[in-house]
Amino acid sequence: MDGLADLDFRCLRTFLALAQRGNFSETGRHVGLSQPAVSRHVRAIEEALGVRLFDRLGRRAVLTSAGQALRARLEILMREAESLPRVIRDLAEGVNGDVRIGATITAANAILPSLLGEYRRTYPAVALALQPGSSARVSEMLTRGEIDLALFGSSHVPSKAVVLGEIPDQLLLVAAKGHAVAVRGKKNKPADLMGCEFIHREPASDTRALVARWLQAERVEVSNVMDVW
Repeated sequence: MDGLADLDFRCLRTFLALAQRGNFSETGRHVGLSQPAVSRHVRAIEEALGVRLFDRLGRRAVLTSAGQALRARLEILMREAESLPRVIRDLAEGVNGDVRIGATITAANAILPSLLGEYRRTYPAVALALQPGSSARVSEMLTRGEIDLALFGSSHVPSKAVVLGEIPDQLLLVAAKGHAVAVRGKKNKPADLMGCEFIHREPASDTRALVARWLQAERVEVSNVMDVW
């Protein structure tokens, strides 16, 4: 073989199944092949690339560094290949198919509902799927090709992603009526927050990270009394 492009798709699917399960017998049952056939498929890819993709540890098959690199890229390639019939159909029949969206909890609750409703009215033949999660999780799903669009609050954008737009946001300090910082007409200074009890977002939240950076920059220490998920 001259390279990976000459391989049968069945070999590539077998490789991905083994990478996920780590067991030849279990992989064979999943893809409908005998254990020797699974070994032949993997060996064909290894010979085509000239590298070892798995280390055999007893009954387990563990990806080598080369195998891990191939898996990451091959998962994206296979999803693209499997989506080709849908893409061709959409081009022939008009706007239909499905759109997978990942969004942070804040975006999923406060920004997307009205937008998705308007989109649905405009393109009723498109099936929408929304997956909420943390910014890190949404970014990971986008990188792995599990979603088509992502809305998250992190400045760390995956290298292969394209930023289509930015939505400005504003953080407001909310305090109970009668609190020292809630005096009408008073312009609070950072030092006024020293020692205040804060209700924070969950530890993985980008909002919490932004507030924490601001407090640190202003040298303000507060007391965390509750996390809101």
